Amino acid sequence: MSRQPEPHDGLQSVRINALGAYVLGLADTYRATDGAERTLKVLRNLDVVSLGEIPVADRLVLDAYAERTSDRVWSLTAPALLAALDTGRSLEASSRFLGSRAHTDLPSTVTALIDDVARRTSQLQDLGMTQLVECADAALATLIANDRRLRALCRPVGDRHLAVPPEHGTAFRKGLRTLGYALP
Repeated sequence: MSRQPEPHDGLQSVRINALGAYVLGLADTYRATDGAERTLKVLRNLDVVSLGEIPVADRLVLDAYAERTSDRVWSLTAPALLAALDTGRSLEASSRFLGSRAHTDLPSTVTALIDDVARRTSQLQDLGMTQLVECADAALATLIANDRRLRALCRPVGDRHLAVPPEHGTAFRKGLRTLGYALP
């Protein structure tokens, strides 16, 4: 007599996620996650190590903010973070990404590096394009830069040069004519 296979033959275990445990009554509450798995280990020496397979999107983010040193290791450096900022990325996004994927809190060396780069970038400001006017001599540059009508429209740059923002160009030229000078 042959035995009929049971529907559960060969099944040895079942994996249940947090939602499944809640639905089956095995957990009292369910807290949704952002979908990110904690697959990274962020070390004090500024290395980020993948503990397993990570999604391609996560690898791309790591490549944007850190230097890849091997298949599963990236190194956080100031130049890499600055390069990411130059492409329009933010340090806050980097910090959130690492914090959401790391098994533990970010080490103080990592937060110190990110804070240092943030401090350095906050010390500079892009004021946009400007016109650079060269004067024949330092005396003329000083005369124009200190004129009551023109001093708000330009800034001295060195001994013989004046920087004029584009929005002040017309008023600067008019003020120069009043002073008895003109740009060619």
